[in-house]
Formats: sequence, structure tokens, C-alpha cells
Amino acid sequence: MWQTVGQERAVAALQRALAAGRPAHAYLLAGPPQVGKATLARELAQALNCEGAERPCHECVPCRRIAAGIHADVQTVTVETSDGAVHKDISIDQIREVGRAVSLRAFEGRCRVIIIDPADAMNEAAQNAFLKTLEEPPPDVVFLLITARPQLLRATIHSRCQRLDLRPMPVAAVAEVLAGRWGLPERRAQLLARLSRGRLGWAIAAEADAEMLRTRREALVDIRSLPQRSLAERFAYAGDLASRFGRQREAVLGTLDLWGQWWRDVLLAAADCQEAVTNVDLGDILRAEAARYDRRQVAAFLRALAAARRRLEENVNPRLALEVLMLELPSPR
Repeated sequence: MWQTVGQERAVAALQRALAAGRPAHAYLLAGPPQVGKATLARELAQALNCEGAERPCHECVPCRRIAAGIHADVQTVTVETSDGAVHKDISIDQIREVGRAVSLRAFEGRCRVIIIDPADAMNEAAQNAFLKTLEEPPPDVVFLLITARPQLLRATIHSRCQRLDLRPMPVAAVAEVLAGRWGLPERRAQLLARLSRGRLGWAIAAEADAEMLRTRREALVDIRSLPQRSLAERFAYAGDLASRFGRQREAVLGTLDLWGQWWRDVLLAAADCQEAVTNVDLGDILRAEAARYDRRQVAAFLRALAAARRRLEENVNPRLALEVLMLELPSPR
């Protein structure tokens, strides 16, 4: 029984392939961060090696070993860490090691599964090396490529994978799952569902890790105070974000997403659309902020924010992109 929630189309496609005995040799699992891609990849690895009557059963020895991350034939390739530092890419040496591993027969299961997460972290040399393995896939090997940025992968890699797109769930569905399966109080479930923007994995992680919501609160303090700070202070803030971008790319992009949520909520509060607000726990503050800003300025800043995010995705100078953004902040009345 598949436990991945909210991705019925992707699960159904995998079930059909497994029932026919013809799974693809490579899948590209694409979607926003923490939407369920890694969970689906793990379940597919279980289904490919499951010994139960209904795959994946989650109860047999292979299923339990894969869930625990100790199955000899299920390998995850990711950015390496050393001395507490996270490398920014997946190297060609890691991919060459994958090539050596898949040339061997499965050791304890029916199928060897290689999960590359995030696949877009493969540098150019690594992608070229991986393409050679994809062009001549060994038997009984399935590659699972996980990415939130599929556009960074070579078109030739795309063409050799079956792509499954995972999308955010409706917010109401996330709240229902949090309350029903995880037993959260309704108000807490509603808050996390809104903040997750339909990403169940994010909501579950936020409930388990109080640091995530604390970081959000601290970021919102900066977001609210920056329009009133001097230009020098704004540029200092932009410089700090830019300095972190190289080593904490996703965290910085997440901060910009939080900016977008906040200013969108200010517009919604100004239009008295409270039911669509994301930061539902800050309704009174949002209404007060809405009275302080011109809607046209807020809308213009949201457009500038989207443009800055695109520039960062395109690898322009992060300091320059963020400093330009600071110039676009709306002015309080």
C-alpha cells in the first residue's frame, strides 16, 4: 500500500508500470521542495524490492531496510559533506562510483536503485558522465532523479527519463491529512497547511522542528522593518543574503519566497480577503500593515521580487540583484 499522499497521478503511473512488469530504467521526479519527491522515490525503491503480496507492503525485511536507509542495493547520491561544510555540487567522481556500483549484480534485492537528490546539483562533468550510464542502462537497475529545478538538467538526460511531476496539494487537503493522520489540533493543522502552500512534507517537517517556524518569525521581523531602514542598512541586509547564496542557495530563495508571501498577504488584507491569507496567525498585524502602504507600490515590489528571483536562478551577480531589489521596497505612509 502506497503511503505517498496527494500525488495520486504519479503513484498510479508507477503502479501500472509495476503491474505490467515494465518499470522505466530512469524516472525524473520533479516538483517544488518538500512536496513528496523523496518519499515517492523511497516507496518506489521499496516496491521494486518488496517481498509482500501488495507492493510496497512496508512490512517485509527489504521494505524495512530501505525505510531505514540500510539496504545494500538502494543508494542515495547527494552533495557530500566534509568538516561540516556542504559541497555545492555532485562531482564526477561520485557519478563514476555510481557507474562502478551498477555494473555489479544486486546484492540483497531484486533491483538496484540509485537515487540522485538533488539531480540538478550534478555539475556539467557529472551530467556528462551520468549520461553515458543512461545511454546503456544495466539490467535490473532503476535511476531516480529528484529535482526542484529540472531546467538545469541537460535535455539529453530528460529524454532518457520518464518524468513524473509532483504538485502541491490543496491547502484544505494538507490540513485534513495533518489532523487525521498526524493528529494535530485543527487550528495548528490549518496554520501549517497555509504556511506550507500545499507541500505536505514541509508541514510535517515544521511540526517536528520548531526551529523552522522560529526562523520564519525572525525573517518576518526583517521583512517588516526593512522599508523603514536607511539605504545603507538595506544594502547591508542584501549583502548578507548574497554572501549566503553560494552555500545556502535554497535557504536564500526560501527567504525570498517568504517575502513574496508576506507582501501578497498585505495586498490580500488590504482587499479584505482574509480567507486567502497565508500567514493566518498574523492577521491583526497584516491589517495594520495594509493601512500603511500604497497597494500599487506593494504590487510593484512583488513584480520586482519575482524578477530578482529569476535573476538569481539565472546565476547573475546575487549582490547586485538583491541591492536592486532593496531600491524597490514600498515606502510606509
